[in-house]
Amino acid sequence: FMTAYTEKQYVEEMIATRRKIHQTPEEGWTEFQTTWLVAERLRALGLKVLLGTQVINPKAVMGRDPKLVEAAIKRALAAGVPQSFIDETGGYTGAVAVLETGRPGPVTAFRSDMDCVLVTESDSPDHLPTACGFSSKRPGFMHACGHDGHQAAAIGLAKFIHANAERLCGRIRFICQPAEEGSRGAYPILQAGVLDDVDMIICGHIAPELELGTAVAAPRRLLSTTKIDFEFTGRASHAGSHPQTGRNAL
Repeated sequence: FMTAYTEKQYVEEMIATRRKIHQTPEEGWTEFQTTWLVAERLRALGLKVLLGTQVINPKAVMGRDPKLVEAAIKRALAAGVPQSFIDETGGYTGAVAVLETGRPGPVTAFRSDMDCVLVTESDSPDHLPTACGFSSKRPGFMHACGHDGHQAAAIGLAKFIHANAERLCGRIRFICQPAEEGSRGAYPILQAGVLDDVDMIICGHIAPELELGTAVAAPRRLLSTTKIDFEFTGRASHAGSHPQTGRNAL
């Protein structure tokens, strides 16, 4: 493979991207700043980027708090995300970029997630993000699960594949998934038809227990999960005078 960029340039750009995203962590369904950054980078490559209900089926969405979404949109606008982009999303985060090689072949998808977890980042001087000045700017929110690195890698991969598109065939789809935490984001993308014609999908996750440069591949059921909603109902009663009329939901 040939590319106009050196390995050092790829690495330096991915590090810078990861550190930028790390500073503004966003929980599931509120990742408007992250979605905008990713969409802008992928569009700069000339890729077609789909947003909102083009990639998310609202009827299949779970665990999305409208109040948190509204607050996140205000936060994104204050941070410089254009209103026109917010309008494009229709209130739903996540993006799918498409690269057409113009030659017949399979549809290959690469999936990466973008949400953070509700953790307060360490302020210890021994903590690299603190020492290097790119720690979370949002107390109580942190990219402690590596999804900032996932997006940086996805953008770097898209750039590499775009530079080598003449040597490839078929269509390549980059799925930047919101709301991975809590297993909420994948199903609405599936139900939107994004994977209907995909021949192969490659999903990855950073593994801090592995040595640098090591990759582990498993064809099925590695880090996979599903989500089921349960509802428990009961009946309140006075524990001293009429306990027999109650029903403990637990």
